Amino acid sequence: MADLPAHPSLPELQRYMDEICKERGWTKDGYAEKFLLFSEEVGELAKAMRKKQGLYQEKARQKHLELEEEFADVLSYLLDLANYFQVDLEQAFRAKEQINQGRTWE
Repeated sequence: MADLPAHPSLPELQRYMDEICKERGWTKDGYAEKFLLFSEEVGELAKAMRKKQGLYQEKARQKHLELEEEFADVLSYLLDLANYFQVDLEQAFRAKEQINQGRTWE
């Protein structure tokens, strides 16, 4: 069973997610299925954020969505998608930040 370090780096999180997906048999899906699941989790995160802020209360009671759980689900699917495409998220983030530092922001 994969062990998550106490304070994992982003590459450690990516490796952990890769191991977890293999252990749990989540490797059968292609990128389209993974992206659909990721998109669904982003929607659930949006709903949890809306509820946390008390916006647009619903008439019918639905499952209580924990904000932290939804952030974790979105991160898990993002890590899985990055692994599928063999993207080193830390390197990609650093490269994009270097580009952003040269931009003018209004």
